[in-house]
Parts: sequence; C-alpha cells; structure tokens
Amino acid sequence: MSKLNVAVIGSNGFIGKHLTNYLQQNSNINLFLFGRSNTNTCSSNLPYQQINLLDSETNTLYFKTIDVIYYLVSETIPANSWANPLVDVEKNLIPFLTFAECIAKLNVKKIVYLSSAGTVYGTTHNKVKETSDKNPFSPYGITKLSIENFLRYYSVKHQINYDVYRISNVYGAGQDTSKGLGLINTLLEKIILENKIKIFGDGNNLRNYVYVNDVAQLLGLSIIKPINQSDIYNLSSNDTLTINQIVDLIKQVIPDKFTVEYTEKRESDNAAIDLDNSKICEAIQNFNFTPIKKGIEETYNFLNKH
Repeated sequence: MSKLNVAVIGSNGFIGKHLTNYLQQNSNINLFLFGRSNTNTCSSNLPYQQINLLDSETNTLYFKTIDVIYYLVSETIPANSWANPLVDVEKNLIPFLTFAECIAKLNVKKIVYLSSAGTVYGTTHNKVKETSDKNPFSPYGITKLSIENFLRYYSVKHQINYDVYRISNVYGAGQDTSKGLGLINTLLEKIILENKIKIFGDGNNLRNYVYVNDVAQLLGLSIIKPINQSDIYNLSSNDTLTINQIVDLIKQVIPDKFTVEYTEKRESDNAAIDLDNSKICEAIQNFNFTPIKKGIEETYNFLNKH
C-alpha cells in the first residue's frame, strides 16, 4: 500500500502545530508543511515551504503530488470582519478560490477545511446537528459557509472530495491570543499577568470548548477514513458552558486570585451555540475528550512556564 502525501497549510499556527505533531506519528503518510512565514516554527524537520495562496504557478509545483490538503488558513476573526466585511472576502475567500482553482488541475483527492461552529449556524436555541439551518450573521461566518459551499462545487465539478470540521472554541498550549481569539487562554493570561479579567456582556454567552490535543486527534479522521468520501462534522466536546461557568471552573482549578469586570457586549459575539457532536463521536468510537478542568490546568501550567 503506497503512502498518502499529506500537506498542512498553516502548520505554524496553533492548531497546525498540534495537528502536525499528531500526524507525523502516522507511518502511512508523507507529511509536507506550508505556512506564511519564511521559517518552520514547528518542532519537526519535515519539508516546509513558505506559501502564497495567490501564486498559482508555484503552488502547481508544490502540490502536484499531494493527495490530501489540510487547509487551516484564516486571516481574520469575527470582531474585525464585523467592522469591514470586505476584509474577509479579500483575505480569506479570494485566496481560497485562487488556490482551489490551482489544485483543481492537479491530482489532489481531498481538501480538509476548518470551518467555524460558533459562526456558521448563527444564534441557536437548541442543539444543532450538521444538517441544521445555517444562519450566519457575521461576515466571518458568512465567508466560512461560502467556502464550505465552494468545496461542494469543486467536488461536483472536479471530483475533489472534502471534509469540513465546524470547530468550537479551541484552547490549549501555544495559542496566540493577540488576534482576539481564545477565551480560556485569554482569561488565564490576564489572570497570570494582571490578576483581573474583563468579560464582554453579562457572561451568559453559551459556547462549547474543546482542548487542542483532542482537535488534532479528531482531525486525523480524514486520514483513516476512505479518501473518496466527503463529509461535514461538528468538532466539539461535551463541554458547553457559559462564560460565567468557565470563570467558576478557573477559580476551582488555579491558585491565583483575580477580579472580574463586566463591560459592554460586542455585536459580533454569538449569544448561544449548543453543538451536537454525535456524528464525529460515532465516526471515532470510544474517543475520550480531555476533561475541561484538566485542560484548563494544563493550559495554565504551560502559560506559567512560558
């Protein structure tokens, strides 16, 4: 059986690094890394190339022997695209379409895309399955859903299969919170550095939280399942909590004392999202999610050391 050639675009990112560390343990694949930086910041000596998604000529050379592509690239967050929707089109949608047009001429068999569970469904009042209505109200979520739909287009026109993972709120070691993503990491950093945290709104926003090591393992499903199948998954844990509940958990886990300040809510924030993860749990049976208290403790210990 020949090995799969697998590319990770965004290997220097938070999820990309953890995914790379997990995938390189698989002896049945050849792994190739790509990122915007001119250097590989992963702790591996795997082949790495700086990539420009708009450079189709060079990308044709890079991806001519690749079977599966993990596409982890995103240049925006809900808050900044809320102020300027064109940013999301220019920085996310156009680069993706340019890249997809390029690889459509090659022998790529599958694209694995990381979508956003917190934005593509919009505000919900019941548990949402992958087949539930999608009502994104932020430019970020609208663009994510647009890319999902374009993946369906490329599967019909060019027979490129796809897996879409609608990921909930990820936390864990190595997350860059400077862009405004990552509630748990942001709270822990503020506690360590300032002994105080700020919460937008009343703290009753409902979210699911998933540990990054679990995300890496679950994304590996696209390698072990048949490559000629396309599917969509909610990638979430069993931990759906309000921000206030997260704060209470942090108080139980870490020794630091801190104060909480509530401030005006942000319009771009989703009030509630409750995900049904039964489909991915059925696909990888007996998967054990990291308990959230343990995940918070490990994240806190990492941040304290670094």
